[in-house]
Amino acid sequence: MTATAPLSPLVRKDGPNVGMIAGIIGIVVLALASFGVILFLGGAIGNPLVVATSGLMALVPLAFVVWAVLAIDRWEPEPRIAMWFAALWGGVAAVLLTLALNSFVLEPIVVRFLQSQEQLEFYQTVIQAPVTEELWKGIPVVIMFLFFRKTFDGPVDGVVFAALSAAGFAFTENILYFGTSLAESGDGSFIFFLRGIMSPLTHAIFTAVGIGLALGLAARLRSRWWILLAFPAGWLVSALLHALWNSASWWVPGGTIGFFVYYLVVQVPLCVLAAALVWLLLRQEIRITRARLHDYGRAGWFTAEEVERLSTGDGRASLMDWARKRSLRRPMREYIVTATKLANHRQRALVGRDRTRVVADEATLLAELMHHRRGMATAAIGQPVTMAQGAPVLTPAGARVQRFGDLDAGWPPRR
Repeated sequence: MTATAPLSPLVRKDGPNVGMIAGIIGIVVLALASFGVILFLGGAIGNPLVVATSGLMALVPLAFVVWAVLAIDRWEPEPRIAMWFAALWGGVAAVLLTLALNSFVLEPIVVRFLQSQEQLEFYQTVIQAPVTEELWKGIPVVIMFLFFRKTFDGPVDGVVFAALSAAGFAFTENILYFGTSLAESGDGSFIFFLRGIMSPLTHAIFTAVGIGLALGLAARLRSRWWILLAFPAGWLVSALLHALWNSASWWVPGGTIGFFVYYLVVQVPLCVLAAALVWLLLRQEIRITRARLHDYGRAGWFTAEEVERLSTGDGRASLMDWARKRSLRRPMREYIVTATKLANHRQRALVGRDRTRVVADEATLLAELMHHRRGMATAAIGQPVTMAQGAPVLTPAGARVQRFGDLDAGWPPRR
């Protein structure tokens, strides 16, 4: 059975992808600025071979953090170019800006009020580093919040961008720590175990739980002006978490053994709580996706079964398994991503965001959805298919038409 209805009313032409262009320019600029970081590391460590060795060692915790972030980002994947920008910002711009702010602004002012070297070390480690590092690591999240609101939907997005920026910063910082230890003692095993094995997620947790979560929650609200409250609050939380970790050597008794006890009693539970929080946020995204896709189901775009398939992990896995057997993995993946974007677009519309482009953006997403469906249905059935379209949800509803799910002959996918 086939259904006929014109698709053309939903189609609109997009202009240049401003976000893509801006992302490419940003990545090029950061790549050029990375030479400044390389010069800094070379001057601080002194031996190019040690720098290279330390870089390889630093890839281990970086790979683990990136794997964790990609797992979190699986439900609604962010643009890869934006993720690259966030990571490069953390590893390059955040490092250089932190060094500049500390060396040329803060320390010349503060050092005159300190009485001893111990006070200076405490200030640099417990106060200055958490405040300045978290400030600059959070900038990619600010950029996404202010200028790319169509991509930045909620707290999970904030966690993803914040964690990637922090991962980039930690990568560069680890090279410095590993390289310094290797150059001074010839053995970097302990510092590698401490930073690369025991605590690869610390920087990511500091920035994600504070700035990332705060701006992500604010992104669910209508006005951009919420950043004036959300960013300072998130920055404070990130800095306090960072200071709690950095200050352990000053207040935890018992030397190395005492530190490991502190790690098990304080830091491990904090990591577990952060993981639980991310899990809850992901569950909330799933509920939002299901609710908003049901809206489109009632307007004729999905059957109830399709909504469940698109809004559960098991359902999506079954769709991908169906597509894999028919060599349709890529269009199915794009179909799932488009449906998720459509759900988030409606959620933004419900809270009053993106008012000026609500109808046009819905039309584009629905047209993309129909394109992916038609291509997969044609491949599954073995003959050209023209599909009926439902009623747009964000515009005045029209008459109910035959739904995509009414097709037979192997489409839509069945268990």
